[in-house]
Amino acid sequence: MNWKDISEEIEVSSLKAVESLFSRYDREHIYALALFTSDDGASISMAANTEEGYQAHLAAEAEDEPNSPEDEIYYRWAPAEWVVEGWDRAAFSRVNALLAQQEKSDFDSYFDNLIEAMITALATVKETLGERLADVTAFVTVTDSDAAEGIENASASRINAADLAGRFLLRFG
Repeated sequence: MNWKDISEEIEVSSLKAVESLFSRYDREHIYALALFTSDDGASISMAANTEEGYQAHLAAEAEDEPNSPEDEIYYRWAPAEWVVEGWDRAAFSRVNALLAQQEKSDFDSYFDNLIEAMITALATVKETLGERLADVTAFVTVTDSDAAEGIENASASRINAADLAGRFLLRFG
C-alpha cells in the first residue's frame, strides 16, 4: 500500500472518530483536536479537549496549589492532559494494521511519510467538516518526543486558518 492510500485511510478513520466525538460531546465546546503517534510510528490515535474539560482540569489541579500561567498553557495544549486521549480506537484499527505492515527499514522516510499523511488527512477532515471545525485548533503530535513542538507548529500552520494557527504558535510565548 502506498502513502496516498494510507493518508486516505487516516482521513476516513479521523472523520469517523470526529463524528463520534461530536456526538459524544455535543453539549461541550471542543476547542482542540490532535492526531498523535509515538516516536516509533507504530500507530495513530486521536485526542481532543473541550473548554469544559479544560476548566475542570484546571480546577482539579488548583486544589493542591494554584496553577501557574505555564501550567495553564500546558494543560490547554498537551494532549496527555486532555479529556479525550485515544478516542475511538476502533476507527483507527484498519489504518493501524496497515501501518504495522509497512516497510520500516528506512525509518526516517517512513516517519516523515507518516507525519505528512496525518497532516494531510487532518487538513482534509477539517476542510470537509467546515464550520463544525472552524474554531477548533487541529494539529499532529508525537508523544514523548523532542520533535513534538516542531511537528505541532508545522502541522497547525498547515491545517488551520491563519488566526487559529497564529494563536497556537504563540502558546509558549
